[in-house]
Amino acid sequence: MHLYPIILVAISCLYCQPTRSQSATPRVIITAPQGYAQRLEKALQEKDIATYSCPMIETKVLPEEAKMNQFLKEMQNYDYIAFSSRKAIESFSIALAKHPEAKLYLQQITLCAIGKDAEFLKKELKISDVLLPDEASPMGIVAILKTRPDISGKRIAVLVPWVKDIPEPDVVPDFMRALEAIQMQVTRIDAYTTCASEENIQNRFAELIRAKTASCLVFTSGAEIEVAMQTCKKHHLSTDSLEIACFGPYTAAYARKKGLKVSIVAQDFSAFTGLATAIHQYYQNKK
Repeated sequence: MHLYPIILVAISCLYCQPTRSQSATPRVIITAPQGYAQRLEKALQEKDIATYSCPMIETKVLPEEAKMNQFLKEMQNYDYIAFSSRKAIESFSIALAKHPEAKLYLQQITLCAIGKDAEFLKKELKISDVLLPDEASPMGIVAILKTRPDISGKRIAVLVPWVKDIPEPDVVPDFMRALEAIQMQVTRIDAYTTCASEENIQNRFAELIRAKTASCLVFTSGAEIEVAMQTCKKHHLSTDSLEIACFGPYTAAYARKKGLKVSIVAQDFSAFTGLATAIHQYYQNKK
């Protein structure tokens, strides 16, 4: 008997094992990348929701990204830095460790982050001041910057993902256009990569959909939606029988743009506890 195929299947299933008994309800498939999925799983477990983690995307820090290195050399010329995600903060922190001379400029630059990312930013860079918008989204950053009387003409670096081999969702382009609309000078810095997950994980996702293992798909970004829909199309699968849950209105809007019927939208999207609460409440109301 050949063990090699069995080992491959076992490895692929590690990403997609349920965290509760399969008899538990509701059962949801999380499509977020691993780092985010772990925190979301924890929030859902606290609501007694069974989860299968099938990351539709991977996010990776660029080890030697020329544009990031050039940005660090010119950082003193910027007034603001906006971080689109926790991964952008991680990437910046790693690059900054390689260029410690750039740390001197942090005191004269306003750093912007959203939701729980602000706490992570403070911890990573050992700083106390971060511009935190009321709405935990890139558009929330635009809204708070817009209130500043001297914002016109200010330079802002936007640290975002480089989306590889899949269509780029609307969030980043819309963010940059909105910053330009308030007359800021905007520079895009590709701080990390976002790409589709490995084929074995996508295949496992398709198996879960085909077997009707879960009752709900949970999306935290447009990129996850892109890969999930591509996977369903490839395997001739439909998501019509599944509830669709989205982490906030922007992800929900993109899901609807892609033809999905969204049932659950987290109103509090500053932390994953808000999404877990929304899913829990939805199913409580269905009882």
